[in-house]
Amino acid sequence: MRFPTLVALALLSFVPAATAAEFGPFGFPTTPYSADSRVTADGQTMTARIHADGPRERREVKDGEMAHTMLIDHAGKKAMMLLVEDKTAMEVDMGDEAGPDAMKWTTQVVGPEQVGGLATTKHHIDGKAANGDRVVGHVWLTADKIPVKSELDATEDGQTARVVQELTNLKVGPVDPALFAVPAGYKRMQMPAGGGPASPPVMRQ
Repeated sequence: MRFPTLVALALLSFVPAATAAEFGPFGFPTTPYSADSRVTADGQTMTARIHADGPRERREVKDGEMAHTMLIDHAGKKAMMLLVEDKTAMEVDMGDEAGPDAMKWTTQVVGPEQVGGLATTKHHIDGKAANGDRVVGHVWLTADKIPVKSELDATEDGQTARVVQELTNLKVGPVDPALFAVPAGYKRMQMPAGGGPASPPVMRQ
């Protein structure tokens, strides 16, 4: 089974997002933060270092040969994948999540719980799209709406994957704005919406 696109969107639903209606039921965390992330989906595990501030997010993915850095601008619906070895920045249009297949969310508070020594509130969430895609499960939020843990079943195109994410080494406080910018000297390659290969790629300095 492939790693569904919706799995990635499900994970993004509980980190900084443009609006609660478009990306998830809770909206932005109310404070900048940095943390280590561990995600397991469909038997695959990824680790990353996350820096987030409002609609901006940086994910330094540590996945062996697939190590890379993602810069995500939820407000602009753009994402950049930085490939350090060849100094390339691959631009992806995240599309219009406000369209007819946007998730419609319902939530229910389960109650307070401790996660990794942090005080959180556990929520049950259920997101449904008109095309049949669905995300259902639980998310644990701090008082600042930081999603320190989530356990989700994400369904896309009739296929369902179990997605578990947990944050550790959480540090709340200012994040250097330079972390959300493409470094000088990187070539930019634009890709079409959905992340498919560009043909031909559009390269620009």
